[in-house]
Amino acid sequence: MATNGMRPLTVAEAFAETAKALQQFSIERVRIEGLSSNEEGAEEQIKTMSESDFMREFVFHSRPCIIVGALHDWPAMHRWRDDGYLFDLDGKLPMVYPCEEKCDDDRCGSESSGECDTENAGDGLGDESVEVHAGNDDAPEPVKTLGPRRVTVALTPNGRADAVTYVTYRSKGDEDKNQGDGNGPVVTEKLFMSAAEVRVTLPELYRLLRANPPFPPLKSQFVDLRRPHSVIAYAQMQNNCLNKEYDHLHDDISTALDQFGARVFGGPHEAANIWLGTPASVSSMHQDWVENLYAVVRGVKEFILVPPWEGVFVPKPEIPAAAFSISCTEEKVTGSHHSPGGVRYAFNDVPVRDGTSVGWMDVEITPAAVEDPQYMKEDLRDKLHPLIAYVQPGEVLYLPALWLHRVAQHADAKDSDAISGPLIEKNHSNGLQGERSKPLPLIAAVNYWYDMSFVNPAVVMLREFGLLL
Repeated sequence: MATNGMRPLTVAEAFAETAKALQQFSIERVRIEGLSSNEEGAEEQIKTMSESDFMREFVFHSRPCIIVGALHDWPAMHRWRDDGYLFDLDGKLPMVYPCEEKCDDDRCGSESSGECDTENAGDGLGDESVEVHAGNDDAPEPVKTLGPRRVTVALTPNGRADAVTYVTYRSKGDEDKNQGDGNGPVVTEKLFMSAAEVRVTLPELYRLLRANPPFPPLKSQFVDLRRPHSVIAYAQMQNNCLNKEYDHLHDDISTALDQFGARVFGGPHEAANIWLGTPASVSSMHQDWVENLYAVVRGVKEFILVPPWEGVFVPKPEIPAAAFSISCTEEKVTGSHHSPGGVRYAFNDVPVRDGTSVGWMDVEITPAAVEDPQYMKEDLRDKLHPLIAYVQPGEVLYLPALWLHRVAQHADAKDSDAISGPLIEKNHSNGLQGERSKPLPLIAAVNYWYDMSFVNPAVVMLREFGLLL
């Protein structure tokens, strides 16, 4: 019973008050003993805490924060400023066997897979393959081919992979077939759209990112496949890709952050991912059932966060799933930003359906809505108290499990200044001779996912009150 004459708060009201308090005081910035640097002139108002204090104040309370100075010993902080190094524009990386790559052959132009493999298309970048025969002379075995390292990149017309999208297209009759006369009725459907994915070399990835528009399209939730679209590329594979596709970058990354995560979350990471994109890409509101340490190496990440106890108010309907698909054609012209590596990509004019549905958060919260609820949907204004965090180069966001988040990205001050400065003549050994180049407006990040603890007090409370989504 309340002793001040007021009735006790309900659980929902208590959570709402907690959210309001977080909103008022914003996302705290902290230093961690043994992890953060002790730079001279460091901001005095940023408190330093031990690992046990971090666990008590943030992990056990499911409270996000920004850890500053945590990447001071990462060689990536200066190496990844060089586009030539990061994207192997000088062709210094050794060739590799493609036997463990996830893609199959002959996918170019396939609408059924939503992927386009350019491995045999020829990229004009001097990456000739070398055939090696394994086995003995008496029993010939399949030919293994050495080739350039390839990575997976997501392609969308609107910069939004894995997002609720209103797609307009001309129906082709039988939806079970991806062929038709193209004379069917024009339809607009609300779909959960996944990206088309391609396997490209690192120089090809560079060309694709450079061809991205400077910003996401206006009204990016709407896509009309009846007309041509620019291709927006984002390397965002979430399959432990740092270890599977970018293992050559391991020496650029100190293990201190990952070891810190293993200690405070009680076990090794489940996945380590790398993210390479430009301001044209935005990740829609979603949540992950993992503890997340998100380290920004270059660029600025903008996270809009909603606590999980408010997530129950966010609509999450079942939405038919589909994917963008592409066709690719080889072009003889090289060196064109709009034709990366001599390959041109075009989106096919119908979404690829697989008959499944996905439960996804159907809400768009922008920075304007964080500042002024007037810009939020009316039925959510009193229910959601979103926070916003800008994670700068060298900083790490601790994103607790189950927190809803929307992620945008921006070029940082160094790249913005260089982009606005004079052009620099660059010559590369891979065929990009004489290209007048400025740095990409690149956002590069590494994150580690750790298993969510179901004995964490915050998680137990959410489960007990039925607030786990």
